[in-house]
Amino acid sequence: MDVLPLYLLDDILFRLELKSLAMMRCTNKYFQSYISDDSDFQIAYFSMYKIKPILLNLHCCGDSCIICHPLVSSCDSMSVRHKDIELDYSYRCSIFGSCSGLLLLYINGTLFVANPLTKRFRIIDHSGSKLIPMLVKEDHKYGWDLLKEKITRTERAMCVGFAVNRRTTKNFKIVCVLEMGTLYGFEISDGCSWRLSETTINAGSKSDLTTRMKHVYLDDTLHWLRNDGSIIAFNPETEQARLIPSRFHRKQDMKLLFAADDKTNRLTLISGTKETISVYTLVKKSKWTLSKRISIVSMEDSTLVRWNMVAYDGKRLVVREMKHYTFLGFVHVFDMEANSWESLGSIWCAPNNYRDFYMFKPSLFSIEMDEQTKVLVASDDQRILYLTKVMGLIDITK
Repeated sequence: MDVLPLYLLDDILFRLELKSLAMMRCTNKYFQSYISDDSDFQIAYFSMYKIKPILLNLHCCGDSCIICHPLVSSCDSMSVRHKDIELDYSYRCSIFGSCSGLLLLYINGTLFVANPLTKRFRIIDHSGSKLIPMLVKEDHKYGWDLLKEKITRTERAMCVGFAVNRRTTKNFKIVCVLEMGTLYGFEISDGCSWRLSETTINAGSKSDLTTRMKHVYLDDTLHWLRNDGSIIAFNPETEQARLIPSRFHRKQDMKLLFAADDKTNRLTLISGTKETISVYTLVKKSKWTLSKRISIVSMEDSTLVRWNMVAYDGKRLVVREMKHYTFLGFVHVFDMEANSWESLGSIWCAPNNYRDFYMFKPSLFSIEMDEQTKVLVASDDQRILYLTKVMGLIDITK
């Protein structure tokens, strides 16, 4: 089959269900390369089958309970609206990034890069990083003091960037931003070792990275939003950095979400109040231009405790709300094309609201296991068992 013209090969592969396609990758090296590394093929395949992303959420300090919501509408055939797994309470899972079908996960002392669709993963030695060991260090406090310390540390987790280059180098990079007043440095790992980049950038003025705001990977570049609206941009391959001097005046009680619009391939900043949500696009001359205004989903002030916008990809906007007298929150999705709201159902919410949400889009991106990973797998380590459970939660082939 590897001598067939590409249009005939595509016609055959497009007829396979996702699970069969994943198995086909393992038949020979040619299929492994073509199916896993050709981004054009994957885009065409996932578009044809209209495979939608899913939403993961867990406590920001690490969690033994991970919840998975398929971002489907009520007209889709989906017997389970959401799934969750409960790990042993002593085993906590954290997510530091989601990009191109890969997750950057931390499970009790071990950092993993994993593809839940193919069930392939690699262990990342994080001891050489200046930032990550601080975020995940062992604790010796108890009760509220412990929770406060963990929350304070994980507020800096947005300094960790995760980039998967599917177009050129076919690899992943982990980049940590080191904040030093107005100066920013960058440490990089390709999964094998950590090093400090020679590149630094002086922002000229003091403004912290926005707390609990995830980075955005767009056009092979990682972007971090600062409190003053400007953006730190860093390309993990060229190691070039720049400051995008945009301005955005945030009003009191305004919710913000920094994201990318996959349709227009532009950075997006979404601001929301209880009355309306405004979608801004970053255009030339570093200005935010209003591109859409949305009437917010109905929320009753008498029962509403808090709400926030948790995910956006240009096609859908996800909003979470929490009401009085219950630990249940509600997730709503706004369809940008249909211009309508859809209720995704209820979701467990911690009273302190400190939950992280990640939009996961499946891919067949290939991950090669190194010797350290193979040794840990062969030892039947408990961490591998929990990683397997997390990856099984995100099985969109069922």
